[in-house]
Amino acid sequence: MTLHQLLRGIKALSDLPGLVAELGGTTSWQVLPKSFWGSRGRAGLPVEVSALIGRSNELPWFAASGTAAGPLAQHLARILLKRGESAGILVHDATARSLACSVAFGECPVLALSMAAPDRVALDCLSRIAGLPPMARLAHAARIADALAGEGLGTRFFLAFEGQLDRLADEIRDIPRSENRRSLALLQLNRILFLYFIQSKGWLDGRPDFIRSHVDQCLGGRKQLHAHLLKPLFFGTLNREISQRTPATLAFGRVPFLNGGLFEPHALERRWRGTISNTVWRDVFDQLFERFHFTVREGTATAIAPDMLGRVFEGVMAPAERRGTGTFYTPPGLVRQIIDASFIALIVTRLGISSDEALVRLERKDRSIQPLLASLSLLDPAVGSGAFLLGALERLAELRGTPIGDPANVKRQILLENLFGVDINATAVRLTELRLWLAVIAEDSTEDMVDVTPLPNIDCLIRQGDSLTDPLALIARMPFRAAAAGGELAQLRRVFAVSTGREKPEAARALRAGEQSATASCLARADLEFERRVRELLFHAHAPDLFGTTLPQRNTLTRVRELRTRWAAVRQARRRFERDGEVPWFQFESHFADVFEKSGGFDVVVGNPPWVRAEQVPRAVREVLTQRYRWWRGGESGRRGYRHQPDLAVAFLERAHELAAPGGITGMLVPAKLATAEYGTLARRALARDLTIHMAADLSGGDRIFEATTYPMVIVSAKVRPPSGHCVRLGFGDGAPRVSQERFEGGSPWILKHAGAAGIARDLAVRHATLGEQFSIHLGVKTGANRVFLQPPIEVEPAIIRAAIRGRDLEPFRIDRTVSMLWPYAPDGTVMAHLPPIARAHFEKHASTLGARKDYKSGPPWILFRTGPATAPVRVIWADLASRLIAVALSGHQGRPLIPLNTCYVMPVRAVPMARAIAAWLNTTWMRAIAVLTADPASGGFYRFNAASVGRLPLPSAVPGDAGLADIAERAEHGQLDQGELDERAAVHLNLSTGEAGLLSAVAGAGTGHRR
Repeated sequence: MTLHQLLRGIKALSDLPGLVAELGGTTSWQVLPKSFWGSRGRAGLPVEVSALIGRSNELPWFAASGTAAGPLAQHLARILLKRGESAGILVHDATARSLACSVAFGECPVLALSMAAPDRVALDCLSRIAGLPPMARLAHAARIADALAGEGLGTRFFLAFEGQLDRLADEIRDIPRSENRRSLALLQLNRILFLYFIQSKGWLDGRPDFIRSHVDQCLGGRKQLHAHLLKPLFFGTLNREISQRTPATLAFGRVPFLNGGLFEPHALERRWRGTISNTVWRDVFDQLFERFHFTVREGTATAIAPDMLGRVFEGVMAPAERRGTGTFYTPPGLVRQIIDASFIALIVTRLGISSDEALVRLERKDRSIQPLLASLSLLDPAVGSGAFLLGALERLAELRGTPIGDPANVKRQILLENLFGVDINATAVRLTELRLWLAVIAEDSTEDMVDVTPLPNIDCLIRQGDSLTDPLALIARMPFRAAAAGGELAQLRRVFAVSTGREKPEAARALRAGEQSATASCLARADLEFERRVRELLFHAHAPDLFGTTLPQRNTLTRVRELRTRWAAVRQARRRFERDGEVPWFQFESHFADVFEKSGGFDVVVGNPPWVRAEQVPRAVREVLTQRYRWWRGGESGRRGYRHQPDLAVAFLERAHELAAPGGITGMLVPAKLATAEYGTLARRALARDLTIHMAADLSGGDRIFEATTYPMVIVSAKVRPPSGHCVRLGFGDGAPRVSQERFEGGSPWILKHAGAAGIARDLAVRHATLGEQFSIHLGVKTGANRVFLQPPIEVEPAIIRAAIRGRDLEPFRIDRTVSMLWPYAPDGTVMAHLPPIARAHFEKHASTLGARKDYKSGPPWILFRTGPATAPVRVIWADLASRLIAVALSGHQGRPLIPLNTCYVMPVRAVPMARAIAAWLNTTWMRAIAVLTADPASGGFYRFNAASVGRLPLPSAVPGDAGLADIAERAEHGQLDQGELDERAAVHLNLSTGEAGLLSAVAGAGTGHRR
């Protein structure tokens, strides 16, 4: 039942415990006396009936019936707050068919909704409450308050913004491509959004109603809003110096000259000859911008602030596009922590001091670190919504301090000298520019509009481009060397960034010429480098060996041919560039040549790169990444397939280290499974061997950070080999545990949580053989078309129907339920060539689906995959995806074998007692704890207990033959499990001490919470 359906089904107060259950709590029912609320609970806002209806995370939920549900819910919450109690409140108004939710915390925010037709915002707020992970009572109340208050405001704005964006895009009809129409519509909305921000600052003629009054005046005069208001305001006023304005634009009053790229005609606008109707524009103002209050101060919950723009960016992207590009908003608090950790690592590396001393100097804004921070270059290679560049701007401004004068000048200087960004998405680049401009404006105390300093042109610092697949580097299959004359390019960029008016086009041309010169230099150097390599190979190939032979080896000739092919491609690119005179792609070594010439790369590279699973990356891109990035090639098994290819973030992580200067710092937010997944083997090995890891923090436990389908990990490392005895911090803050980096060597999974239990797991792995070393592990049967094979029509002949097991069907030692499945196989395990007539007709109806299955190669269309291990006479199985490791021994059922599907892992063994003993072993608290430490986290507090993670579990040689364990398992199969007895017997095999058992028990009971 959906949340919407549940709300519609609420008829009385007694139905509300069901809502508490849906919100993640436990239910109860205890009617409260009317005196519970005191006299103020009855005056003016009478409570008819009230009850205690449940708890979530120890937070009590009270329900009441009455009228005016919203005010009454907030009133009751405030009564409890004055008593010093935190609780959730639900008020049901049966007459109005409405429901209100409040919480006794902070301002006691309230959410009122119609139960018959709840709107999308209300459902979204309740869904956020339902998705909260386990946490302390007060923290739970705070998160509910966030969901009901600020989160609701933001959601309403995003939905209204998205609706008007779609409508504007539909109105732009003479631009052929839909993505261009949407980009152009988004540009219009971004400009107006910027206007509302500066209006809130008083910079539009000092009037808080400047925009509304001019819109009304234009509509009243029956003038076209687009032509007679917006174009003159954008292009003739905000982007034109006051001395050059026409009488018509001067009539707008004291409006500052802002410059910047936002109010310049876009290339799409030069092609667009159409306009947007007054009807559409009127709705944009009335239904979107005039509904909300705006402020330039970040972190304001009661108004739309610039930090909400990151959520706008995430919200207006289509869900499929967001999944495909891995774009997600990063919370400011986490951004600041990563930036601080990166700065501390930089101070440690450059000044040669301890991390504790570096932290002290950072907190004190010590003079010794000021030159380092003043000159650093910081890059975000995938800016997204601009969170990291904005966070770096704010933090550097804090650390630098405010000299005498306007603090906005400090931010301007940082913006022009220290920050760089790239993103493949043009919208992301524009949004980042917008947020950075607003950050400068927020600090500007100028009162006279004439004196406002124009905004810098930061489109030369925040570039649209692909950080991963530079075409030149792909041709050469190597990073390019820095271009010469970088210092000259830096000067050209500085001139362009502050240029305005008639100087600006000339400065832009000069900068473009400088970038072209840098590209030419890169190509020339690549040409010479290939020539040197080929000559060197040929020289050694023709040098006589000890026997006087000068015939080159076959592999040498192959290498020469390969180099010559790539050399020819570089020369072709060089000729094309010299002919066209344009740089058709983004290249770090050309566009930011000064950074590479000065330092060999960026001092700090930070960010939250796209997280995109390999199956969502186009095949052609995967092939390119495999050629270009060593870490992307995954584990050492050599097996191919999506599950052995890394997330796109791995390629970004390797690229970030390439772009960092020697001794530079990389601070990246990546999927937590990189620490444990097989595909992360090469990345882990390279990080531990070649770099100094300052922090590796797994954030997949505790409070949820942000919305997504995976869990985050922070890696902060320096581009320098680790000193002897170096320790890695496993979290933020002084109290975070530390472990020797030597433990990370070899590419084995990193255990980043529960340091004490991790040490026990490592010791046990040394003392005992592993499960994977003694038994083979396989995935269960794959159908490739579940809708064809599972739950077949009832008329299908019973002779080919079996009972199938899914991972969710497993309980410890037992099968909770099964699903019927078509099993077109003979008793000897071969696929049937001839089927009963009804079954054959069923398969023939789905012939196209069966033939299109990716694994299907030949044989009857109804063939299945991986049937051998799944139908072994005796097996141990466990669920692939579960909150804890759950194992069952299988030896057939009533003469018909149960069929584990591919949401189960299967391990064939020799005999039933052995299967039971091993199943018992896997169901112990100790194995569950160790499995959680190395399993990949999944959404909703679950883990992936794949072959690699379970195969690494210790299995003492005496366990498979332990009759005592087999006896415990047999009794457990009949509902008589004694977990204490099982754990005690297993502890003897492992020789666990009481303290070690306590540490592992704590891990087995822990869940995951953080979601990206």
